[in-house]
Amino acid sequence: MKYIKKVIIENFQSHKHTEIEFDQYLNVIVGPSDHGKSAIIRALKWALFNEPSGDFFIREGEKECSVTVIFNDNTKVKRFRSKSKNAYYLYDEDGNETVFEGFGITVPNEVVEKTSMRKISLDGNQTSSINIGEQLEGPFLLSEKSATRANAIGRLVGVHIVDDALKDTLKDIRNLNIKKKNHEETLDSLQKSLKEYDYLTNLIEKANKLEGLKDTIHNKQIRLDKLTQILVDLNKIYKEIKLSEEYLEKLKNLYKVIEIEKELNNKINNFNYINNKYKRLVQVRNQIRGDNELLESLKEIHNTENIIDTINIDYTRLLKLNKLSKNYNYLISSIENNKMVLSKLQEISNVEMNINLIEKDYLKLADLLNLKYKLDSINKSLSIGSVYIDRLANIEKVFGIQNSLETKNSTLKNLVYFKEKYDSIIAKKSGLEKDLLNINNNLDEQLTRYKFILTKIEVCPLCFSKIDSSKIDEIINSYK
Repeated sequence: MKYIKKVIIENFQSHKHTEIEFDQYLNVIVGPSDHGKSAIIRALKWALFNEPSGDFFIREGEKECSVTVIFNDNTKVKRFRSKSKNAYYLYDEDGNETVFEGFGITVPNEVVEKTSMRKISLDGNQTSSINIGEQLEGPFLLSEKSATRANAIGRLVGVHIVDDALKDTLKDIRNLNIKKKNHEETLDSLQKSLKEYDYLTNLIEKANKLEGLKDTIHNKQIRLDKLTQILVDLNKIYKEIKLSEEYLEKLKNLYKVIEIEKELNNKINNFNYINNKYKRLVQVRNQIRGDNELLESLKEIHNTENIIDTINIDYTRLLKLNKLSKNYNYLISSIENNKMVLSKLQEISNVEMNINLIEKDYLKLADLLNLKYKLDSINKSLSIGSVYIDRLANIEKVFGIQNSLETKNSTLKNLVYFKEKYDSIIAKKSGLEKDLLNINNNLDEQLTRYKFILTKIEVCPLCFSKIDSSKIDEIINSYK
């Protein structure tokens, strides 16, 4: 068994330095009045229960005080107080120190667990220390009220748990009955409010039909738009075909221009060929002139070799001349042919001018065709716009129908919202009914257990008098 072995008091009220050793059983402090007997009790309560608070108990003229409580297992608790410091010092069996500060008005849990010194709860916030008794204090519980004694004994044996559970259960039952009543009133008011909207079923059916008609109109409008676009595209294709046929009719003689162009190209090629041959002829003539000059320079050759050389040279020249003669004749004929071609090509500049004029006219024609195409597209757009204007003559009626549908749709959404809210309230109501049923079942189980406990102990939990089965039934019925 753990008990206080020694107390050391320093600068606490009238005690400068006091050391007291205790017995493990009963200890009684006696002495004259005003010699510090009550101060010892106060010092123990201050060290073990942190009572009283403040620093008024510091000895007059001193700045700090302390109370050290030593237990039989060498556990030591030191309570220290000064003007600037308030602390607990806990020492275990091996002398290891732990310091506690900032704990408020309660004792640190580590100190309570180590010392096993705590107050007993009597009733509500009322507590009592059964280990330490002050002067003129009566025996435990004899000076208390009968209700306090009954509650304290019930707490000591554990009956207060059942009482607390019953109090909480009754409180919960009252709260749930109030909530149930409120929910029932709310449900009645909602049901009355919902009766005003009984006509909404027909409105929902009409709204569904209108929604179907709206989808049908929308689908047919989409088909109409597609067919209108297809018709526009078809008219464009027909006009393009007609325009292409006109162009083909205008350009059916184009192959003659192509043939003329081919003939002109052939004649130009022939002219270039003749011109090259003429240049070659000029070169041959120049070479003949040079050869003649060479022959003139060889007139005075007297020897045979010179004659043979001259003959060879002349033969070679003869061959060349024959060849040149043939070429010359060919060139002459070619020159005559080219002269004929040139005479025929004297008006080639007029042809080129005509070609340029034709190209300009072609460009102008292309611009005119482009403008005509734009004009046709504008006329088509105007015709389509007039058709749509005719179709939209009754658009105000459509807007009126749309506004009516939007109003009905908003009303339908509100009705759906109230329907969902009503369903959630019904669900909450069923949940509360289930919870209330569970609470009633739990209460019946608790009352059955309470009745079983009372039957076993056969003692009233309040006055501790003997009770029989009829009295037990009265106690149980008082909770229902």
